[in-house]
Amino acid sequence: MLHWKPQSRREPLVTFWPKSKTNPQPPPNKGNDASQPEPAPPRLEHLSLELVLTCLEPRELAKCRVVCREWHEAATSPEVRRSCFMTHWRLGGLVGEPRNASLLDTATLGHFVSRHEVARGDSPTSLAVRYGVSVTAVKRLNNLISDHSLLSRSAVYIPVPNAACLAGAHVLFEYCRNACRELLVLVGEDEAAAAREAAKAAATAAASNAAEGEAEAENEGSSSRMQEASKLRDKLVALLGRSLHVDEHTARYYLAEAGWCPKKAVAMCEQDLAWESRAPGSSRRRRGPIRPVDD
Repeated sequence: MLHWKPQSRREPLVTFWPKSKTNPQPPPNKGNDASQPEPAPPRLEHLSLELVLTCLEPRELAKCRVVCREWHEAATSPEVRRSCFMTHWRLGGLVGEPRNASLLDTATLGHFVSRHEVARGDSPTSLAVRYGVSVTAVKRLNNLISDHSLLSRSAVYIPVPNAACLAGAHVLFEYCRNACRELLVLVGEDEAAAAREAAKAAATAAASNAAEGEAEAENEGSSSRMQEASKLRDKLVALLGRSLHVDEHTARYYLAEAGWCPKKAVAMCEQDLAWESRAPGSSRRRRGPIRPVDD
């Protein structure tokens, strides 16, 4: 507070009050409260933002995540990402969870496939003609080295020709070990419902068995990995036996010696066959049956 002293007695005494740092707010007018709308609750605003974000394309969500913290939380929500994905591809249902969450943002038409059970007489050419795709696309998708590689598969994946085939379809997330990539498999309504029930049962079983300890979980995981490894080795044995025209035990022997590497096993077998053909008295050089020697 500052005082200004007048020079004569007729001039009044002036007092200066310092201004406060905070501006005083005027008292609320109770008569106008009814005309002003009440602010929306935070949860309602968040739901409205999620509803708006579901109308965007999956790739546009990445731009929305850098706007602010609230937009980041809404754009990274699994419900919003799944809804955007289904709306963009016009899907009827989405079953399961992807191994990599970014697949919902970066998926292309090449990720959508249909499953075909391999039957006798099937070949990559016949499958390409039946489903209207190229032979190269079938081989590249299933990692088929030759036409004979199809005989060692129980099922193969066929690429979807166009996006119109996805309208109203149910899609299942599935990881292909032969192609080493995650695919979106088109399934029917019955299969989709069965997959949902199986996922729920698996989740319930996992929740009930979580209290048993991590040791049992590791043992179960190791046993399942061993079963998958044995199945993969059996397929390699069948494939090598058909390609080299040898029996199952011979093919398994060469694969075991080569560390289960098909290329090394084929090279070892070719070396043995070449040595056999050059060795004296080899059965591969005989043109007729052996006759007994007369005394």
